[in-house]
Amino acid sequence: MRQHGAIIGGGIAGLLVAHVLADRFERLTVLERDYYPDQPKSLAPATRRGAPQSRCLHLLTAAGAIAFDKLMPGWSKEVVALGGIPFDASADSALWVSEGWLPRSPSGIVTYACSRSLVEAVLRRGLARKPNVRLREGQKVIGFLSGPRDFSVAGVCVDDQQGGGKTTLFADLVVDASGTGSGLEHWISGLWNGIESSIPKTVVDSQMFYVSRWFHLEPADAPNWCCLSAAPTREAPYRAAIMLRVENDRWGVALLAFDNTLLPVDDSGFLDFAAGLCDGELHRALVRATPVSPIHHYGRSSNRVMRYDRLEAWPDGLAALGDSACALDPYFGFGMTAAARGAALLGMHFDQNCAEPISAHAFQKELTLLNAVPWQLATFRDFDGRILSNVQSRFRRLYAAAPGNAKIAHALLSVQHMLLPLEALTEIEVS
Repeated sequence: MRQHGAIIGGGIAGLLVAHVLADRFERLTVLERDYYPDQPKSLAPATRRGAPQSRCLHLLTAAGAIAFDKLMPGWSKEVVALGGIPFDASADSALWVSEGWLPRSPSGIVTYACSRSLVEAVLRRGLARKPNVRLREGQKVIGFLSGPRDFSVAGVCVDDQQGGGKTTLFADLVVDASGTGSGLEHWISGLWNGIESSIPKTVVDSQMFYVSRWFHLEPADAPNWCCLSAAPTREAPYRAAIMLRVENDRWGVALLAFDNTLLPVDDSGFLDFAAGLCDGELHRALVRATPVSPIHHYGRSSNRVMRYDRLEAWPDGLAALGDSACALDPYFGFGMTAAARGAALLGMHFDQNCAEPISAHAFQKELTLLNAVPWQLATFRDFDGRILSNVQSRFRRLYAAAPGNAKIAHALLSVQHMLLPLEALTEIEVS
């Protein structure tokens, strides 16, 4: 067994990796730059300053829920025990697309309605039961320690923001799970004696701005669905929305628009925006709800993939996953699933190399291939930014037919929840 592993970032990706590596290292240290929240003073779910989207609702795909349970056995049971709600992505969802409502019927595509803070809390509870895992808050990683071999990582340099000053931490493996704000590109250049290196990347702007807000709904006033999604349509081509139930009778809402000036800034504007979507269903839910948070505005989001696989060399002793490797527009809900799949892949590499250090470069190449699926679903593009017009047109035809065909609707949802590959849609006949 390896002696010590260090994980940069204690968000969802970092916590998932910790569950994977806890049984593969004698000691494991998770370095979180910020601090986990205490019990919130308001009725809204707790937020964490280091997580840019923590104020917004988070929807986990069905494939993600399965992966979480494999990485932390019993994860879903703990989520439900703390108020999370299992729901069928078809029967328990109101999904408005270009041609109307998707049919609501049992699909077997099951995920969980809960807040991001609950997802993180359950993952941390699981790690707290592992005596070899230490989670350290207020630890800002500022660089790598060079290893004895050329171009290798032997640990991290840390700025202890709790008054400990700058320290070093040696590790047999360093995993960067620090998210979109990762300093990995700069840190790697330090291994080349400060010569700045440029890592290829592809960025696809989503063109969407959004706001989010939390509400409370009494059980008697709650709608008969756990999740509502309103996609842009001909009647409202520049607007979209999501509403998701979470624990303790709270509901998260996100409103999206291609023009930031269309988004609401006050209570009446929030309701007016909702009134023009999905046949008024969202508005009917919100007029019965009580706001428990301010309206939070977010800048335009984007999708970004780091092409670590294209580097001729990759540092030994280093792995990067989650948003550090591939960050996706949060509207599509693929981020947590991609992180879980990446963590599971890292575990597979350890299982295949029990007596030897893993091939970190091989892992990064395989991770890029693995991330191709959520990337294509979120962008309809390849990793070079080229539009996949055949995939895009196929989705449009199927979504146009889906309101009248439960089989097509379930197939689309199975792909969107990453239970089936994209290729499965080519086998569906559209009359």
